[in-house]
Amino acid sequence: MQKKAAQSTVRYYTPHATLAALGIKLRSLKLLAPVQQMVVIPQKTIKHRPMDKLTNAFIAILSGAHGLVEVNTRVCPDVALQRAFGRETCADQSLVQTTLNACTAETVRQMEQAALGAMILSICGGFRVEA
Repeated sequence: MQKKAAQSTVRYYTPHATLAALGIKLRSLKLLAPVQQMVVIPQKTIKHRPMDKLTNAFIAILSGAHGLVEVNTRVCPDVALQRAFGRETCADQSLVQTTLNACTAETVRQMEQAALGAMILSICGGFRVEA
């Protein structure tokens, strides 16, 4: 006789349900993938990768934060919102700020190119070209 392992489903609440749905959609479209692939921030990784910290900043901006200081009050306590954007944990706002401070003019150029690539991918990604 086989015993079935009990599956526990953890449910989270978020006051930003619409934003969480957007995060799930952005992940399914892999819209931030060009940024992750193209942007190199000269910073070592200890617990959070630079892209993770950029994602935290992105979530904070989308959730209406007036500054990065609100990462600790808007993003970190909202576990459901973090999970929707693919984050398991939240980087402290000082770490997010340090990452943005580490960005150079070249990093900004890379972000612009990645954003352009993401827009092209989202617009043209569904079309097939046959020779």
